[in-house]
Amino acid sequence: MLARSSLRVFARPTTRIRYSTMATPFKIQLEPQNSGLLGMKLGQSEASKATDLLQKDLENHHVFFNESGFHDHIVHQVLTLYGTGATTKDLDTAYNANKAYQLKAMKPKSDVVDKLEHGSDWSEYLGKGRNYATFFRFFQDEIDRIGWQDTLKEYLFKDDARGRDMQSRLFAGILHPLIQLLYGMEWSQPMIIASALAQTAVHRDDYKEFLTAAAEKAQASDAPPKMKTIGGLYEDAVKNEKLRKSSHWDDSNRIFDGVFTRAKDEMITLAARVRIGEEELDEKIAEMVHHSAFVASAAAFHPPHAPRFEFILMHHITSTPFFLTLKEQSWIPVSTKARFLENKVRMDLLQYIARGSPALRSDLLRGYEPKDGEKLVGKPEDLFPRIHKVVDDGHTVKLARALMLAQRITKPYENKEWVKIKGDDEWLRAVYLLLDANEEADRQGGTMWVRSSGFDEAWEEIPKAKM
Repeated sequence: MLARSSLRVFARPTTRIRYSTMATPFKIQLEPQNSGLLGMKLGQSEASKATDLLQKDLENHHVFFNESGFHDHIVHQVLTLYGTGATTKDLDTAYNANKAYQLKAMKPKSDVVDKLEHGSDWSEYLGKGRNYATFFRFFQDEIDRIGWQDTLKEYLFKDDARGRDMQSRLFAGILHPLIQLLYGMEWSQPMIIASALAQTAVHRDDYKEFLTAAAEKAQASDAPPKMKTIGGLYEDAVKNEKLRKSSHWDDSNRIFDGVFTRAKDEMITLAARVRIGEEELDEKIAEMVHHSAFVASAAAFHPPHAPRFEFILMHHITSTPFFLTLKEQSWIPVSTKARFLENKVRMDLLQYIARGSPALRSDLLRGYEPKDGEKLVGKPEDLFPRIHKVVDDGHTVKLARALMLAQRITKPYENKEWVKIKGDDEWLRAVYLLLDANEEADRQGGTMWVRSSGFDEAWEEIPKAKM
């Protein structure tokens, strides 16, 4: 981990960003006019309720809720509910259903904060959950000093050793640091951005070697051919028998014991084909968002079982709103945006193969008959009141929102060859597919998600579809 410049070691500026009633690194403040990417009309009472719940969560809870590093989702859940028009009662219900099992927040270690501030080697503190509170306070102080944009530029977006290290950690933990950051940036909440950077710092850099190797091979003289479409990479992965069979059901970790053990070189070569030029950034963001939505939806079928979305692949679509916000930030270099997008597509491919390369049943998605029969709503957004009633940890409403955002960003490109979900009717069916599966599971106390859906064994606990 690189130290910061010696100037900042000996002459740390004392100026601070001046805040009034707006959000600060220490205070959440939502306003109805800032309703997020969907742009729904929201009320002051809902904004106040969400503000209060978010403040409570960030002040009182650790980022992990157990020793295994499972994540606190309350920030994602509350903001998604708020941004999709949920009532104050819905917000309270969601918070109360998930607060009991959270770990209490720890106190920051002031001596370590001081070491981080003065450019000490961070390696002793990175990748360890017990240091979350300390990193949280450090990044709060940095944002208070120079603002959240400059803090992100210095510690995450910068193309230096420290920045690349943090970037690899951002994509760890099933993309949860990235998801946390997307909510902070989408709603311009410095406190959430500080928590996202802290969460990034305490994740391990497990994917650093893979992402670095793929990026280097992509620039090498013997680089494999650049992809034509993202979907084409998935098709090539399935055709490659060594890749397709690299992950086994009985692997303890299907990435490291599977893909990286049995087909590491092939995986790096495939990932190196992901190359995105600055001039094609906007369309490639749309293509990535669209294909993530398609993979999540089309992999939900495994006849004769009832449809279920795959748990890991679901995160690869719920994380995509980050890129819709990222592309609008003029202060971030286009080259940085392209690099982040390349890493996202590479991680998408890796997780798809690790989940057993599930069949993508576009035919069943197009032909899906919602349980509402002929009484369908006019547009997906009309389903939010029902989606808000599904009691979970926020994954259902996050996925529904992400599907709707994917529909919107796809519209200008509907005639492109990479589009797999076409027209309003098919998008509506995808959201109904999610609602039908999770309403039924919620009602029956069953399993909402399938894990590693490319393996037959993953479906054993899923009920058969009712004909």
